[in-house]
Amino acid sequence: MLLELPVSMRRVGSALALSLASILTMTCSVHADGHDHSVVLCGTDAGFDLQSLNILSGTGTPSIDQALVQELQAQSRFFRLRPAFFVYSGGIQNAMATPEVFPQTPGTDGTVLYQLDLLTEHLNSAYYGGSIVAGVIAHEFAHIIQFSDPALYRRLSKAHSTVKFLELHADFIAGYYMGTKFGHKPEDLETLARKIFELGDNNFTNVGHHGTPQERHVALRAGFRFYTTNPDSDISAALTEGEAFVTSVFPDF
Repeated sequence: MLLELPVSMRRVGSALALSLASILTMTCSVHADGHDHSVVLCGTDAGFDLQSLNILSGTGTPSIDQALVQELQAQSRFFRLRPAFFVYSGGIQNAMATPEVFPQTPGTDGTVLYQLDLLTEHLNSAYYGGSIVAGVIAHEFAHIIQFSDPALYRRLSKAHSTVKFLELHADFIAGYYMGTKFGHKPEDLETLARKIFELGDNNFTNVGHHGTPQERHVALRAGFRFYTTNPDSDISAALTEGEAFVTSVFPDF
């Protein structure tokens, strides 16, 4: 469960603010069967009103706030980006990223959102639940990178009629990050891999199709393996390898 961080910090800086309440775009919340599903990890171009969200001041647990701040700082350094981060209550359980920026966090690289009940569920779902939270955040950071590179985003989005390649690419990058963090503790990856597998879907013709459970599991493990076999590589190499992997290994239908 632990993110392995001390408990001294009691509040969050503006660039890593903890907050928010949920609104999803249709792409993220509605699947091919026409029903809303309770948990999705996704990136969205925009399309929702950030100001309508119910901002929280924190998770309510100082030790979790501290762990989140330090994990976010670590990922910001690793990915070389500084998105704002908000935890929200109510609404649909979801984690997502958007290039949109809150007025109170100017100068940040988009926004990462994480529903509080979902975050708590992830922490409590396994002994190494903290690895799920770290992996989910890394997946959303990967979307922020995609948004920041229009050419990459365009190639991945045009390579498939759904968001599948964008999502599998984010899974690959999350796996790569987990390799840098937990390469010596494979049990942490296994906890995350099981959760990512559960988040796959078989709604092949829906624009919000994120990849099958097997595809998401394979993409995550491929990213992890790329780091463990290339420990001197950097995020730029991982982005290139991830793009080549998802567009060549997985079917484009």
